Amino acid sequence: MRLHKLLLAFMVVLLGFQFSFAQGGYEDLLFQEVEVENPVYMPVLGIGTGVINYYGELKNDMQGLTQGTPSMRINLFQYIDKKHHWKANINVLMGEITGFERSYEETDKNRNFSSDIFSLGLNVEYGFGNIYQGNKKIRPFISLGGEYMEFDSKTDLRNELGEYVGEYVYYPDGTIRVDDHIVTRDYDYETNIQEEDFFGRGDYSTSTFAIVADAGLDFKVGNRVALRVASSLHYTFSDDIDGISYKNTIERIGDDMNDMFSLTYVSLNIDLFSEAKTKVIEKLFADVTGDFDYTLIADSDKDGILNLEDDCPDTPAGVAVDSVGCPFDDDKDGVPNYMDKEQFSNKGAIVDKYGVEMSSNKIREMLFDDVPAVTRDEVYMIPIGYGGWPGDREYDEIPEKFKKLDKDGDNYISFDELLEAIDAFFDFDSGYTADDIYELNNFFFAQ
Repeated sequence: MRLHKLLLAFMVVLLGFQFSFAQGGYEDLLFQEVEVENPVYMPVLGIGTGVINYYGELKNDMQGLTQGTPSMRINLFQYIDKKHHWKANINVLMGEITGFERSYEETDKNRNFSSDIFSLGLNVEYGFGNIYQGNKKIRPFISLGGEYMEFDSKTDLRNELGEYVGEYVYYPDGTIRVDDHIVTRDYDYETNIQEEDFFGRGDYSTSTFAIVADAGLDFKVGNRVALRVASSLHYTFSDDIDGISYKNTIERIGDDMNDMFSLTYVSLNIDLFSEAKTKVIEKLFADVTGDFDYTLIADSDKDGILNLEDDCPDTPAGVAVDSVGCPFDDDKDGVPNYMDKEQFSNKGAIVDKYGVEMSSNKIREMLFDDVPAVTRDEVYMIPIGYGGWPGDREYDEIPEKFKKLDKDGDNYISFDELLEAIDAFFDFDSGYTADDIYELNNFFFAQ
């Protein structure tokens, strides 16, 4: 049984395919989708967001790659090899780096900073597309490059209290005070570290270069859209982003390690300008050679509807047809317009082969037309009535709605009584519907 169902489903799908082919028309054979031999690939735009985490002399109170400060990243990449394993990237990063250190034993080590950064970078990327076969939905990558970065470091040193401004003083008991008043930090980084020269450095550069290593995954969303999840490490050539440097001469003196930060980000890469990998071309001639099934595009009666869909395959030439190839029949009398001599027949009326409504007298005459006799050997039995043989269905009595037709009261509808009921129906005097007359006819032959 399951095999039969599978075969039936296969036939339905196959016929559906053929009908969909025919529905498009043989004009579709003139169009063909082909692969572009050398498509032109334009730069791809990526827009993303992420978080920055700082690594330097100040122990950051932010923990984890995804718990830093927000940032925005814009990149533009271009393939640089034919197999699309290598890319050249230009990217812009805008964000904020923060650091905070709290000490209860050494109160001079209570330091904090925040720096807005802007960087312009260039890197070369390699995508591991060669380790997958077929359609690649996930593609790992690594990249290495450099960037130019500008920073502007400030510290939260002062707090507004009443009508005067006081400087934070950190006490061993963990409180922060301004003139003996216990306060809390307002996290307003109002003091420029370089301008205040807390550490005896004087002027120093607030820009630097950095080496950037990047790794992550590209998830294919569509032919022109990919989602990137990645993390990059930025090793700068400056030890001044947090203000704590080994070059300081007073106050806090740092180690000789340069400042670093990481960026964990999500980016949406959209290919807006590249040429499509396939295109549709129009051919001068349809390719129907070989074992092509010409019945798919045959139209025997030339009415514009293929034989596979034509319900009326022998329509005369020049006759207008509907979507299934049949001539129009506006009054729905069963006679098409091009043969109908009375194109506005009453709904449900009995008409002749020319669509002309027949009178009751004409119908009555047809009922009494002489029928040529036949010999006994030409006669055979056919089922009539309600779908059985005569006599198969027994009636105890005449149905209630037909009892008034039994004029002689013999509990039998005679042939004369049947004709009388039909005459009354066509004279609109009986009160019966067409369905009632059909039922009466069946009852008469089933008595």
